[in-house]
Amino acid sequence: MYRDVLGWVATVLAVTMFAPIFLYLITGAAVGFLVSCSGGPAGTMVVGASGAESLELSCPAVRTLVKTAVAVGGGAAATVSVAVVAVGDLIRGTYR
Repeated sequence: MYRDVLGWVATVLAVTMFAPIFLYLITGAAVGFLVSCSGGPAGTMVVGASGAESLELSCPAVRTLVKTAVAVGGGAAATVSVAVVAVGDLIRGTYR
């Protein structure tokens, strides 16, 4: 029982640490196609607007923002998914 728990804890920790890094690197390869700015690398993109105010970010800043959002969201989803599978496996093993 304790070996199963320790194995799943190690797995959840590994996914928590490595999934965001992996997703950030993979997203970096694809984000150039997803976020294209007019005006080249020096161009800007309007990210948000409210009334007369608007938030403009440079293209590299928008790309970094997208990569970070994908890494954080995907890492959290991967961690929760592994944790759900771990709990299910431990409960199934307890009632055998």
